[in-house]
Amino acid sequence: MPPKPKTLKPIRPNAGVGKAYERDLIALIDEMERAIRSQLRTRYRKVEDRITQDASPAAELQSLMDKLTERWRSRFDELAESLAPRFVDKATASIDRTYKRELDRAAGFTIQFRPTEGVTDAMKACVNENVLLIKSIGDHHLSEVNQMVMRAVAHGGDLGELTDGLQQRFGITRRRAANIARDQNAKVTSAINKQRQIETGLFESEWVHSAGGKHPRESHVEAGRKRLRFDVREGALIDGERIWPGQLPNCRCSSRVILRGFNDK
Repeated sequence: MPPKPKTLKPIRPNAGVGKAYERDLIALIDEMERAIRSQLRTRYRKVEDRITQDASPAAELQSLMDKLTERWRSRFDELAESLAPRFVDKATASIDRTYKRELDRAAGFTIQFRPTEGVTDAMKACVNENVLLIKSIGDHHLSEVNQMVMRAVAHGGDLGELTDGLQQRFGITRRRAANIARDQNAKVTSAINKQRQIETGLFESEWVHSAGGKHPRESHVEAGRKRLRFDVREGALIDGERIWPGQLPNCRCSSRVILRGFNDK
């Protein structure tokens, strides 16, 4: 029976990088919350007594929301262009450090990673995806707040009810941002690690289930239990499609590189 091949430890998302990204997103959301709540409360108090009497309060509040939407959409668009690249750069640096350390530990193999075309393209794709996601946080939240304000005016809601609704909405937005940070940390790790494996000629991996999350995919649990082997260039065949660990939404799985020599294509 042939000896069991050596493997590297799974390259997992760096928790510190993910938390830093989450803090950046939450800080931006909190900044928006303070500004919107303050200005809405001030304006709503001024028009609350007239809400059921004429149409001017609705027009005034809509005008305010239009200004707030324009201002904060621009703010999210601007910061997305710096937050996304910073996150992807930090995640990539962490992956490279871990991969190099593992290669040296398990195989005595020293390598100096360079910004190759494959990794550069993967990083650009990750940055673009995160730019769009950050922008969508602001867009979706502002749209929901605008609808809440107009519903409050239409139904004669008081300021207390609107304030409670805004608090709930900001909570939902914060949780969405936290989920984006965690999910994207896994996706970036998967994308960059895949490219680094290909470049080092280590094409064979085995699936590692995270054992995390409240609702794990049964097929991923089974793949981890069986140590499903796959070619990183093609992905693992699970549920009828080729996928990589961390690729699907909220997938926290990783993979273990199998050392069978280098570049045995």
